[in-house]
Amino acid sequence: MSRSPALPPAEPGSAGFSALKARYLLLAFLSINGGVGLGVVALARLLPLPSDDPVLAYVVYCVTFVLTCIWSWQRGRRAHLQMRRLWGNWRAAIPWGSLLRVVPALVVLSMGTTLLMLYWVSLSFPELAESMLDSLGEEEGETAWPQVYQGLRWLSIAVVAPITEEWLFRGILLHRWSLKWGLDRGLLASSVVFGLLHPNPLGLTVFGLVMGLLYLKARSLSLPILAHALNNILALALGSLGGGVVEQVDPIGSFHLYYSLCCLVLAGFIVIPFLRCHWPERGAHLPYFVNCPHSC
Repeated sequence: MSRSPALPPAEPGSAGFSALKARYLLLAFLSINGGVGLGVVALARLLPLPSDDPVLAYVVYCVTFVLTCIWSWQRGRRAHLQMRRLWGNWRAAIPWGSLLRVVPALVVLSMGTTLLMLYWVSLSFPELAESMLDSLGEEEGETAWPQVYQGLRWLSIAVVAPITEEWLFRGILLHRWSLKWGLDRGLLASSVVFGLLHPNPLGLTVFGLVMGLLYLKARSLSLPILAHALNNILALALGSLGGGVVEQVDPIGSFHLYYSLCCLVLAGFIVIPFLRCHWPERGAHLPYFVNCPHSC
């Protein structure tokens, strides 16, 4: 199957995406994060809550990502972009059969890559690897508000993360970099950056690729958001990747290596054909331009 850039830079309406450069997005995110962090610390002083309570970390996460999405929406509108075209049709048909196959496979893939990474780390830094493995389990931490913590945890992972991350990485960065470098490179670049911003870079890079392909196929963010939410809910229910029986085997050794390889092989039977089947063909268009014909 031949591949090439999705759109020429001269596509009508593409100039507005220069206002959404990655460095602008990063600066906005860091500024918002700093401001929100200071505000939350000040608020914590007014409440019976220590400034290092894990509840506050989820508050900062949710508010920062939501405000960054609002900032990108407003900046795009000022650049005369019709931002609703990035969202696409929320009523787009959902291929449940494909979704219910690829999402569990992605969770298994993440388990495999996480354990393989821990095995590699354990070869040189065994204590660090054990500490990382322990942190994968479901823990409330030292919080004064355990119920609020659990509520915010599920809200962040199952709702806020899928919506905001898909908007920023697939809606914004995929379009921006595809217009700059071509669809193949834009898809890869947005997925790699997405993966590098998570504790499991390899697994989440593949996850980003799958979400990008779902977005290109449906021309709507509703499908990758739904897949992202299902993935996070399943992973959280299973103990945040790598919990359960794996944590009971101590120390990290050959069992974890073989377990991870089995996960990778099983997931590969589904994920690799999915990537090959759904990879964009020559002349494929980005959702923003397909969702709005030139005549509108």
